[in-house]
Amino acid sequence: MTTPSALLDRLAPEPVPGARAERGRAWFDAHGLPSSRQEAWRYTPVDDIAALLDEATPASSTPEPALDAATVERLAGVHGGPRLVLANGVLIRELSDLDGLPEGLWLGGAEELRPRRKPGAPPPSDEPADGFHALNWAAGLDIAGVMTEPDAAIDAPVHIVHIALPATDGSVTVAHPRTVIRLGRGSRLAVIETFAGTGGRVITNSSTRIVAGEDASLGYHRVVAEADEAIHVGRTGIEQARGSVVTARTIVCGGDIVRSAVDVALTGDHARSELEGLYLPVATQRFDNVVTVDHAASHCTSTQRYKGIVDDTARGSFSGHVIVRHGTVGTDASQSNPNLVLTSHAQADTRPWLEIFADDVRCTHGATVGRLDDEAYFYLRSRGIPASEARAMLVGAFAAEIIDAITPDSLRDWVRASVADRHGGRSE
Repeated sequence: MTTPSALLDRLAPEPVPGARAERGRAWFDAHGLPSSRQEAWRYTPVDDIAALLDEATPASSTPEPALDAATVERLAGVHGGPRLVLANGVLIRELSDLDGLPEGLWLGGAEELRPRRKPGAPPPSDEPADGFHALNWAAGLDIAGVMTEPDAAIDAPVHIVHIALPATDGSVTVAHPRTVIRLGRGSRLAVIETFAGTGGRVITNSSTRIVAGEDASLGYHRVVAEADEAIHVGRTGIEQARGSVVTARTIVCGGDIVRSAVDVALTGDHARSELEGLYLPVATQRFDNVVTVDHAASHCTSTQRYKGIVDDTARGSFSGHVIVRHGTVGTDASQSNPNLVLTSHAQADTRPWLEIFADDVRCTHGATVGRLDDEAYFYLRSRGIPASEARAMLVGAFAAEIIDAITPDSLRDWVRASVADRHGGRSE
């Protein structure tokens, strides 16, 4: 296997300027990629991803053919608000809405963000979460930046679209999209972040950082709809100040191997985190969801509600981690992970993980793995409903709890159609 330093030299041959990129290179050089022996990576086929990285080259920052608006809309939909479009991790300005934005909202890439940075600002002091995160810091070329001013109320959702475009020669390529979302004190915002692709052997190694100021409110939807051959390793880091509310939904419905990690730090009292997810692996797909919520302040509330629908010989996994720090009081945390397996060869893994170092807490968790309800299926069949339609109706009913809460309507319809496309019209 390639050494970390050799992998860096190949995937980031020209060091990206900046303190964070330097920290990423140093961390990756010292630690390398994670291993499946590590608890947080036990369900992710890390060895398969590492083997492809051993032959991968950096994705083109100016891919051919060039991305066009029709392709973006076909792959990611249209949801009514301003849009940022990135191809292989690089902002495409002619397809993005950088002007005429609502008052209190700022969008841009690294080029637009540079003048906004305070001169002499201290270098970042945080550490990468793992080797993939460090590699993203070291090799990421651009950024999707979203910021709100204090007390701004932005009604239309911001849509961030990441498109993975393959190499024309069929070789394996890797891109490192980066997103930063910062909400000013008391502001309100909705963001949709979509990851899609046009096909080919591509690896997307993404990082999204969300910082919610005091009393800010964010509705965030992350949609992973990669092409069939694609690999996606993504991390969403969320930091919440006092009184903030973040509702984050993750929908995974495309890609060969997908790992979606969500790490939440509740650092201010009375913060609330609401996390939901729906993952839909079919064929031989592997979808892994890893969620961590760190209750580092008092009187905070968190909910984790993820549902899996696993078909064919696919495998879907969920690991939910709750940490309650010493000295905190009034913590309320809950986890729920029901899974539906549609064949005898499908596999669902579920693992709650609680670390509680305080006394004044209320923590609950529940997980199930089951098949379609035989009685409900028989009832529908006895009413003359064809087998494939009956199956699709029961699958849709199982997913409805997550889908019905999605906004805007255009995104909800898009997700509902994706579920129907995967599980409608199939025979027994």
